[in-house]
Amino acid sequence: MKKFLLILVAVLGLASMATAQKRDCAPDPKMFKEIMEYKIKFLAQEMDLKEDQKEKFVEVYQQMSDLKNKNFERMRAIENSLKKDASEADYKKASDELAEIRLRDVNIDKEYDAKFAKFLSQKQIYKMKEAEDTFRRKMQDMRHKRRNEQKKKATDNTRRTKSAAKSK
Repeated sequence: MKKFLLILVAVLGLASMATAQKRDCAPDPKMFKEIMEYKIKFLAQEMDLKEDQKEKFVEVYQQMSDLKNKNFERMRAIENSLKKDASEADYKKASDELAEIRLRDVNIDKEYDAKFAKFLSQKQIYKMKEAEDTFRRKMQDMRHKRRNEQKKKATDNTRRTKSAAKSK
């Protein structure tokens, strides 16, 4: 498992460095696909899936992820639509819509837990949820580390520029 995580970190690190300059652009679909593939492999490993379970799991998990990603995109769109001068009514509408999206997410979980239960044990379903949380935390840690490194690099470059300007 440690080797897998190290490989995952290395691949994601390289992918993030390759796209670091595209920060203002839309997320790279190829990178998203690669991350999803690694996530599914990680989950399958953590769940101790048998070969006959893996194919079913990948298909059902990708369906679930697509629905959840649509919810997430809608949530971000709502959050981004609020302007600094938004009214109370705008905030109320956004809050109600976000609550609906969260409710849809819970219903997706319930629906897909039932689908997973047809070919996975309850223990495997529980392990999947734990592994999803672990994967999410690792991704967040990597993002924070990358941002901190970028901030440090920018600060160092600013200091060098100021130092060079003073010496002239």
